[in-house]
Amino acid sequence: MPPDKAPATIPPEPESSERAAYTVVARRYRPQRFEDVVGQDHVVQALRNAIRLDRIAQAYLFCGTRGVGKTSMARIFAKCLNCVHGPTVDPCQHCDICEAIAVGQDVDVIEIDGASNNGVDAVRELRQNASLRPSRARFKIYYIDEVHMLSTGAFNALLKTLEEPPEHVKFFFATTEAAKIPITVLSRCQRYDFAGIVPEQIVASLLEICRREGVEADPDALRTVGRRAGGSMRDAQSLLEQLLAAGGERLTVELVHSLLGTASDERILDLIEALVDHNSAAALAQVEQGAATGVQPVDLLNGVIDYLRDLMVLAVGAESMLLAATPTQKPRLVALAKRWSIDTIIAALQILDEARRRLRGSPHGRTVVEVALVRVARLENLAELSELTARLSALERGEPAVSGAAVKKKLVPVESAAPRELPRAEESPAPSPEPVAREPVPPTPQRPLELGAVQQVWQELIKKIGLRIGAKLSQVRTSDLSVEPPDTLVITLSPGYNWVAVECDQPEPRARIEETLQRLLRRPVTLRFVRPAEDDQPSTELAPTQQTTHEDPMIQDLVKLFDARPVHIEMDDSPPAGGA
Repeated sequence: MPPDKAPATIPPEPESSERAAYTVVARRYRPQRFEDVVGQDHVVQALRNAIRLDRIAQAYLFCGTRGVGKTSMARIFAKCLNCVHGPTVDPCQHCDICEAIAVGQDVDVIEIDGASNNGVDAVRELRQNASLRPSRARFKIYYIDEVHMLSTGAFNALLKTLEEPPEHVKFFFATTEAAKIPITVLSRCQRYDFAGIVPEQIVASLLEICRREGVEADPDALRTVGRRAGGSMRDAQSLLEQLLAAGGERLTVELVHSLLGTASDERILDLIEALVDHNSAAALAQVEQGAATGVQPVDLLNGVIDYLRDLMVLAVGAESMLLAATPTQKPRLVALAKRWSIDTIIAALQILDEARRRLRGSPHGRTVVEVALVRVARLENLAELSELTARLSALERGEPAVSGAAVKKKLVPVESAAPRELPRAEESPAPSPEPVAREPVPPTPQRPLELGAVQQVWQELIKKIGLRIGAKLSQVRTSDLSVEPPDTLVITLSPGYNWVAVECDQPEPRARIEETLQRLLRRPVTLRFVRPAEDDQPSTELAPTQQTTHEDPMIQDLVKLFDARPVHIEMDDSPPAGGA
């Protein structure tokens, strides 16, 4: 509620010899005017215009979660229609009708609980009484709370009266589950959806209540209450009532956490930091410390989910949409967002949300929460499949494996560029610039090819040549290399490795090997394979399966590139596919 507009209170009951019963905060500070309603400006504006324009419908349906003002709005609307000075958007609040409606005791505004009066007989009685004129007010108003609880027969019995009621009858319905109401009823009502109240509005309203109650409160303490309320003003006021009942002249964050059994913001941030660090032991230690101070596992889990939501918002760049984090906590969350990818954050939220659903009815709530936290702590940084595919493609072509937009830019084919317009025959074309080679090769040096230079770049050749050819060249040892002046590299294969020459001594693979060696050595190189004497003919021999594949340079490069852990390695018994 706005600070400059004090909420109207319930009129005091007549004095008696006995002490008057205490009225809780949620009832004493119930909104009495349209101006007092918090977070439902769209509904307030629509109802005000309906009164001003004299376009009042026969039935209204208020939908929304608990504690967002549905009953309060219905009573305010009823006062606007039945006030002695009405219909008006500003009821007097002092006439007998306004005072009776405010406490739910007016004879012409009948409030019905749909959960306990959900049968056909109750609706038949309502239809009979609806034909009677109101006792003293302008309209006879029926307010049915939790209307979705009515039976199918009760809804059917109400349809005709709901569509064409007497002129003096109005229906107000409220529900938390609009999906359960038959479409035949929905089509006869004007529906208004009540939004959840944001924490900032809840905090402002609680500050005003504390001021009127003469109690000092830290804004951070009330912000914790607002987050715990989950968008419900009534829940927030009930929690505040519990804190006020505990006594004390000031409400602090420590008092809120100790009385409500919630985890402190610092504890939740420490827990998230442990998850980002993949430290399962530290995460479980935070759960243990929280349990020792009375923090329930479900409350701890809810707090982590709230802050992970803000972490996701920061990771995507929407810094103005934080809900749980305070300005002082934002720098810490920003630092954590830089260490976790957005895909990892989303995966963590999905794991924890699934754990929260499993908590319902589970006798092992703490174990469920701990298992979920350990699973999150074991998450590696995830990346999109398209990015991994691009990085693999770049590696196969012997190009540097970069990520993100750089990969996409590098993969754009030259043919995709817009074609240049050719000059006409009668026009003399302007001189075009000399084409620039992507990787110019310097002139051939006069010195002969050196074996030591080839052996130094052999592993780099295997990395740059691509997966297919590199996997085959990785079977060649540097001791199998020799040089024939001036520029011929001779690869002498060992017995049993004839298949390497079968695959690499083809025109295309040979050209790629020679071209890559030329770039590495900065000179032309000619390649020649020498097979064992007993294997002069082309062989269909299989690659050895007894090879220790985890020592293969290509496997080591993949492990380093993707920060992977070898789980199971298996060598295919079939000969490698031909071609590069």
